[in-house]
Amino acid sequence: MTRQELDLCTDDAPSADRRTGAGRTAPGASGPGGKTSLRAWLRRNRSAVRIGAAAYGVLLALFCAGLFVDDSMPGAVALGIVPPAFAALCPPWAVARLAAVAALGATYLTTEYDDAGAGTKAIHLGVVVGLGAVGVWASATRVHHTLQLGQARSATLILQRTVLEPIPADLPGYEVSALYLPADLETKVGGDLFAVVRSRHGMRVLMGDVRGKGIGAVTTAATLMACFREAAHYEPSLPGLAARLEERIAQIDEESAGPADERFATAVLFAFDDPTHLRMLSCGHTPPIHLRGGRAVELELPINAPPLGTASLYDEVEYAEYRVSYVPGDVLVVVTDGVTEARDSAGRFYPFGERLIRWSHHGSQRIAHELITDVTIHTGGRLHDDAAVLVVRKSHVDAADGPDAGPDPDTDPDPGTNSKADQVADVA
Repeated sequence: MTRQELDLCTDDAPSADRRTGAGRTAPGASGPGGKTSLRAWLRRNRSAVRIGAAAYGVLLALFCAGLFVDDSMPGAVALGIVPPAFAALCPPWAVARLAAVAALGATYLTTEYDDAGAGTKAIHLGVVVGLGAVGVWASATRVHHTLQLGQARSATLILQRTVLEPIPADLPGYEVSALYLPADLETKVGGDLFAVVRSRHGMRVLMGDVRGKGIGAVTTAATLMACFREAAHYEPSLPGLAARLEERIAQIDEESAGPADERFATAVLFAFDDPTHLRMLSCGHTPPIHLRGGRAVELELPINAPPLGTASLYDEVEYAEYRVSYVPGDVLVVVTDGVTEARDSAGRFYPFGERLIRWSHHGSQRIAHELITDVTIHTGGRLHDDAAVLVVRKSHVDAADGPDAGPDPDTDPDPGTNSKADQVADVA
């Protein structure tokens, strides 16, 4: 398993739907021992067997009712209700069998126990056969739509994975993992984005969230990430990177119809090029969490730039980057608002920082998995917004620094950065 994990919750159609006849295996058809093969087949198809037993049980109950309860009641017609009633649970071949059994039962009841005329009997049988045909058609239509939806999901899954390119495997000194969970499980496409670049200036990280959903949001996210991956190799400063991203999203607005403020994205940028500090710049994004020594600190910066794509709404935009103490063993957790704004059935927000402390001693991959799983449990599996998680753990210890290396209290902010950065470093 790679350091990047795109857990996109792939859905497969129910196994009963995929067995359309040609691919079915009969019980006892394989294996040297018939009993063993039958037992294994029953285990594999437990759900289908239960549904089939229920369907035939209902048929039997209706048939017995027609025989013994009331001769004047057209019990034969009631048998025809069973195939369409189970069309949503059974594949077409199973519904066809139900329809055939229902037709046979109805034929016997109308022939032996129905006192109506020949014309009425024919109508009763016609109703049963027609309902069976409706059930087979409904089941076949459902399976067809399921296959089409599966193909659409596969296409959008490929699109999403193409946008979220793999995190570089060779990142000396850092352990990086990321996960993405879409709120829309039907299309699996959202506007959350993350990218990690190992440039000549050091590792650069971007996490962002584009307004909206669907293909438009993915297109904007892909454009921003492409711009970031290129600019990271030429812009040593985070303000320079942010300015390029703002310029690029403004170009998208110029090329598209609609007001310029209809397309924007929150983002947070990080630079990892110092043995004891990281640099960060936020454009209206959810504050990340810094884990150290069993404590979780929210990195709320003194100055936040507005979201990318909204600079034209302000007279002047200040892109200020800050230095944060970041030594071996520290963990940085960056998420989108799908995590921080996740609510349970009672409307309580997910306690992001509080839960992270539980997993602070784990590796980045484990932290990302635990966090996504915990958010899903908290919401009861009903996310209202896409959720992305990126975890960076500083693992390498430079020989000059030693295992207990920490921030130098006399270190000045990097050139061009705001001196308020030390306030963040002290808190962290």
